[in-house]
Amino acid sequence: MNFLGHSYLCIENEHLIAGNLAGDSYKGSLTKINHLPKHIRDGVKFHRFIDNFTDQSNQIKEVAHIFQANGISKVAFIACDILIDHYLAKNWNQYSVCEYEQFIYKIYSEVDDNIQFLETDFLFLYERMKEYGWFFQYRDENRIEIILLQFSNRLPFENDLGKCMKVFLENIKVIESLFKTFLNDIRIASDQFTLDNKLNIL
Repeated sequence: MNFLGHSYLCIENEHLIAGNLAGDSYKGSLTKINHLPKHIRDGVKFHRFIDNFTDQSNQIKEVAHIFQANGISKVAFIACDILIDHYLAKNWNQYSVCEYEQFIYKIYSEVDDNIQFLETDFLFLYERMKEYGWFFQYRDENRIEIILLQFSNRLPFENDLGKCMKVFLENIKVIESLFKTFLNDIRIASDQFTLDNKLNIL
């Protein structure tokens, strides 16, 4: 899952958003961040759970196989991450009673309130996320295609990420059905993980 998906899974526990969104910037053992506040540490822990669940999901593997069958190999799972956010944004009202724009500003608020605890490399990315309004582009197919192309250009190897939107649209019914099942599964699993690990407690 990408930025929107990670944030969405914190919707009932907004204190986890900042650490979760910045999760990739914390490397190695969680003991390295014991000096950070509990809600940031818990957000990073939750981020890792989400990534692990996604990597093991049969639905995501099936979607990746669709891309691979169309000659897209190295970046099939990257495409899945970005296109899940597109699917979630496009169908937001099916997943939350909170207005989409309202939730995006809540993400900004949570991150801004915790800036002092977050890594420099994430903050560099976050500033561009806000400046270019990435979240507000996720619903639009044309904008997602541009995002895929831009991401493709940033990767340090030749890739076909820019072709993924075409494959997605050609297989949209199958892929969106798989995404729907995946989101239901990860929502249930995330709620349980949050309770089991007391991440809902500040």
